Amino acid sequence: MWIVLVHRYCVALELIRINLPRHGGRLPFPDPTRSESEVSTKQGSGPMNIHGPLLDAGSGPGHWTELLRSLGCDVTGLDIVPEFVDSARQRFPLATFETGNLLDMPFESSRFDGILAWYSLIHMTPKERRAALREFSRVLKPKGTLLIGAFLGQQGVSFNHAIAEAFYWSEAGLVTYLESAGFQVSSVDTRDSEGRRPHISVLARLP
Repeated sequence: MWIVLVHRYCVALELIRINLPRHGGRLPFPDPTRSESEVSTKQGSGPMNIHGPLLDAGSGPGHWTELLRSLGCDVTGLDIVPEFVDSARQRFPLATFETGNLLDMPFESSRFDGILAWYSLIHMTPKERRAALREFSRVLKPKGTLLIGAFLGQQGVSFNHAIAEAFYWSEAGLVTYLESAGFQVSSVDTRDSEGRRPHISVLARLP
């Protein structure tokens, strides 16, 4: 299970390692309209700089949270699985992790300037996804930014995942869900690599 969880983060982590300089309290989110090859050859171009507190929603083993912390970001990792949170705290003692449900997060409204939700909603039913996006909207500040990644496919169709049943998200479906939660979609990236399930990532903002 741990190998699978870590693998989920590898590609995204490598993109950040290549492209993000260290910034005190700033996170340049990668531009998801560019491919991995373009990103690797255009270091530092086109980022969206996020100032202020960040949330790694569904932090799992904690690698994203720790990397963002090491880049000087004020970031909190949140996961529903206590064992994941305990393990992340042991492995990354300088990072901040909390246990909580993405459908009812233990944070006040307008707490964060940015949220990263990288494959953290793939196991949720369509109804749960809507609730999670509403929670993201609640805890984000006005003009706050959300970067979300998921498996691309026919909306709502389930498939066997190494950890638990997961669901595909279509581009139109994800955009519609985000807009219904009050977000304005800035850009969409879809990728289809041989031997891997298609991927979609969307960058969105609150008004």
